[in-house]
Amino acid sequence: MQRLPDTEFEIMEFIWSTQPPVTTSMVMDTLGRERSWKLQTVVTLFGRLCERGFLRVQKGQGRSHLYYPIISRQDYLAMETEAFLDRYHNRSVASLLAALGDADLTDDDLAELRNFVHNAQGGTSGV
Repeated sequence: MQRLPDTEFEIMEFIWSTQPPVTTSMVMDTLGRERSWKLQTVVTLFGRLCERGFLRVQKGQGRSHLYYPIISRQDYLAMETEAFLDRYHNRSVASLLAALGDADLTDDDLAELRNFVHNAQGGTSGV
C-alpha cells in the first residue's frame, strides 16, 4: 500500500464516511463544489484510486459507475502511522511521545494515552 496524495486522501475520507457505493456525482456535490473541481478531475482521481488498489469499480445504470472502498480507513492509518514512526522516530514510540511532550496535551489527551498503555499491558478496565 502506498501513501496517498492529499487530494486522493480527501476523497477517500469522504468515501470512508459514506455508505457504499459512492459515485463521482456524490463527490462532485460535496468536495467538487467546495474545491471548484471539474467532473473530469474527480473521474481522474477515482481512476487513480482504482489503480492504486484503494477502490473497486462496478458498472452502474447507464454511464454511471459505482465505487467501493477496498482498503479500510483503519488499515490505511495504521500504514501511515507506521511509516511516520519509521521516518521521523526510527520506530521509537518513546521518541514520538517525547515529541508529544513538547505539545500542549489536554487532560483528556493524557487520559487517552494512559488508557492506551493500560490496555496494551493487558488491562481490561478503564483507568
